[in-house]
Amino acid sequence: MQSTGRGPVVAMPNVGIPGLPDSPGVFWSRVPDLAVSTHKPRRNYSVGHPPELVIEILSTRRGNVERTEKIEDYARAGIGEYWIVNPFDRIVEVYLLRDGEYQLTPRDPNELLRPQAFTGVAIDPLEIWSALD
Repeated sequence: MQSTGRGPVVAMPNVGIPGLPDSPGVFWSRVPDLAVSTHKPRRNYSVGHPPELVIEILSTRRGNVERTEKIEDYARAGIGEYWIVNPFDRIVEVYLLRDGEYQLTPRDPNELLRPQAFTGVAIDPLEIWSALD
């Protein structure tokens, strides 16, 4: 865990996901690569108390699970922002939750990343790529 000065960064936490409408009361979890939250640092975020930002780092170029199953689950959990870090193409996809669905935010790949829940935080994408090299 590392502090951003705005909230703790937790590696590989469990994030509670509510069940589908046809299976109320059924819950499961997803494990993003990173979660950032203003909540007390935790390894487990229960249903109804998600982190404000989750980040997935692609291990394959396609990222099928991150762009299908995980994006739907994180939206259902109510996570306000979801980043997909693509080290192959050196792109960070930023998705913002709007009316229960994520919308991809158009951005220049070299533009500073500014998480919406953490005002004053700016991340240079070049720092991400150098850390992953």
